[in-house]
Amino acid sequence: MSTKYVEKGTKDWENLLKKYETKQKGEINQQGKNHPMVTYREKERIRYAQNMMEVKALHLPGDLKEQVIYLIKNGPPTKQLCARCKWQTVVLALIFYIKFNDNGGVGQVERYRVAREEGLTDTIYLRITTKLGKYFQEHMALSKRIRKIN
Repeated sequence: MSTKYVEKGTKDWENLLKKYETKQKGEINQQGKNHPMVTYREKERIRYAQNMMEVKALHLPGDLKEQVIYLIKNGPPTKQLCARCKWQTVVLALIFYIKFNDNGGVGQVERYRVAREEGLTDTIYLRITTKLGKYFQEHMALSKRIRKIN
């Protein structure tokens, strides 16, 4: 009778240890870019952008798709671009930014049904593109070269 109780008790402890596993001394703390959820969310944003560029009415050629994916991977976080917006709205604004830059003009975002469905207005689009430009001015090599010369 006592052996069954001991066997059951050890199984419970093993299950509890598996369930509530915590970080121990010497283990690497998973924060920042190495965290699995960060990579999952990045892939989710890329999948959403590819879906919008291919399936919806935003037909972009291959090189422009790569530019959008580059902005998603290497650009600022979506909450930095627009704190009150959904990440879908910010990704859609990045797609429109690349699309309008390729055409050489500024278009009205609100004309597109996809933008209206996601809640992307002209003011939100302008705010996101302004913050995107500010981010790349601060982080690109050109600004470092200008500082070295002066």
